Amino acid sequence: MAIITSFRIGLRRRWKSALVQAFGVVGGIWTIAEVTSRASSAANKWLDAHGAMFLTLIMAGFALRFISHIYEVRSVRFSLPTTNTKITIRFGDLFDANTDWLIGVNEFFDSSLGQIVSPRSVHGQVIAKAFGGDEQRFRSATDQALQGFVGEPTARAQEPKIKFPIGTTAVVMNGSHRIFLMAMAHTDLVTHKATSTVPILWNALRGAFQSVAANGNGEPLTMPLVGNGRSSVNIEPQHLLRLIVLAIVDFGRTTALPNELTIAVPEDCFSVLDIREIRRDWSARNGL
Repeated sequence: MAIITSFRIGLRRRWKSALVQAFGVVGGIWTIAEVTSRASSAANKWLDAHGAMFLTLIMAGFALRFISHIYEVRSVRFSLPTTNTKITIRFGDLFDANTDWLIGVNEFFDSSLGQIVSPRSVHGQVIAKAFGGDEQRFRSATDQALQGFVGEPTARAQEPKIKFPIGTTAVVMNGSHRIFLMAMAHTDLVTHKATSTVPILWNALRGAFQSVAANGNGEPLTMPLVGNGRSSVNIEPQHLLRLIVLAIVDFGRTTALPNELTIAVPEDCFSVLDIREIRRDWSARNGL
């Protein structure tokens, strides 16, 4: 169960600080009782007569503070410094969000499910879920969105053979919402393996956020933990999330981003990603 998992992981991460917090509550209760009993003979008599109740109160305070401190939350929300943007980080499915989406794809904006685009990747799931698995419809919508961008012809055997610069962002419609398809990975012409690095991802995010600012009309935006999938940039999810948030802050200093931006983190990152730590760090920067 999710609740049990939250307590188990939180206990592993925060048991020491939880003890400090819990004993702090005990110390506070004890201090108040000691001062009150010395200032009031009636309070002193009550404590003498209700020692067991007082001990139960202390134990309950200890337990409640310990439990509340170790519980691992599934979402956090905070304001980004120097911007009007509020960011939510949550564990769950990107496709549950009824918002615009920002999705990472390779430099060819491929549409062929299978060896080239894994059906399990976010790119592949967009084709399957937003386009009903219709590769040709995805191809047509993407080609239309890429008009006006200059690509580079390659010797690739499969179509499409034109690759686009990192950061190129095709905007396709998904009902009343938009899908921002961000080129964030280079692709091997033979094996079709997509690869990315931290500098590549940074440039891709900058290009994507420029497109969001120009085309998104300030509508809420949801994005996955880009760089954590098949085009992995080979850094720990915690550092990857920090990088993405930093990119949002960096670009948000000069251009307005959506007031509501959500990062949907896959469930398999729950045990390795501490989102409370991310919130604490950025809240501290805001002086909260």
